[in-house]
Amino acid sequence: MKPLRLAIVGAGEITRSAHLPAALRSPHIDLVALVDSDRARARELAHAFSCKATVTDRLEEVLGSVEGVVIATPNHTHAGIAEKVLTAGIPVLIEKPLTTDFASAERICLLAEHYQTFIATGYKTQHYRAVRLLKNLLETGYLGKVRGFHYEFGSRGGWSPASGYNLDRQQTGGGVLVVTGTHFLNRMLYWFGAPQILSFQDDSYGGPEANCKAAVRYQTDLGTFQGTILLSKTTQLANTFFLETEGYHCKLAEAETEVVTLRPHDRPDLLLKLGNSGENPPVDYFEVQLEEFARCARTGERPLVDGWEGARCVKLVEDLYANRSQLPEPWAWYSPSRSTVCA
Repeated sequence: MKPLRLAIVGAGEITRSAHLPAALRSPHIDLVALVDSDRARARELAHAFSCKATVTDRLEEVLGSVEGVVIATPNHTHAGIAEKVLTAGIPVLIEKPLTTDFASAERICLLAEHYQTFIATGYKTQHYRAVRLLKNLLETGYLGKVRGFHYEFGSRGGWSPASGYNLDRQQTGGGVLVVTGTHFLNRMLYWFGAPQILSFQDDSYGGPEANCKAAVRYQTDLGTFQGTILLSKTTQLANTFFLETEGYHCKLAEAETEVVTLRPHDRPDLLLKLGNSGENPPVDYFEVQLEEFARCARTGERPLVDGWEGARCVKLVEDLYANRSQLPEPWAWYSPSRSTVCA
């Protein structure tokens, strides 16, 4: 397959650490342009990787010479940039989340259809072998009916983009739920479909939340069950998905990309690790995602996480925030109703 002529828009941390190295490694990608409103930052990044791509601050200059575009810019800019690319009939891979609101997500998905091209959404964890294996185990009935699940992910601190846009709720679309949680929300939608929201709490006082928790309910062919989600940027958590089924206690650690761990209810002394047969060499899933994008651009296939899948995740985020209540903080001394007097 002829390498896909690609432009990357955005010269921030996610491009530096993930998209650019993946593009330069892949024999299926010909990186021809690096675009950023800060041309000096883009030039420095290209120099750091000895990249021969054209460096510019004007996307319009390169649209005529590319066959695909990766958008890795602050969340609130995704839709506007995507519109320029899609109206040129060029497919886009948009770093998650697709957009900051469902209306704009739906608009660009319809735009892609109108111009007979496509959107891929950058939820790389759905490409993990373990994530796809778990879906197969659920759909084939291997695990039995689902009884419930719990997911938690937390760290002290978090992602530090070059622009600092994640400190502005309008730019990021939310806090830890968007920045960290949407990777899991995407997987949850992939495994179970859309849930009924029972509750959502966060610690926002108008800005991006640092902690949140949610409870959801499902009534599907997989069973009638509830799930809980806990996300934090202040506390180290287990960073694991726990699933209870009729037959097994299942565990999928966030860092585990290749196997699903099972403990049978009737043999709690056994610990089973299920994965694909044969050896699984280390995989760069940013490269996997990018090469799938290139293949879809060549063949017309549908990407694993297309624009509509990304839009579903945006809609779920909106619905969770619409059900928001304040997260109890019994340890906090600050009260928003207390006035502060400066001496």
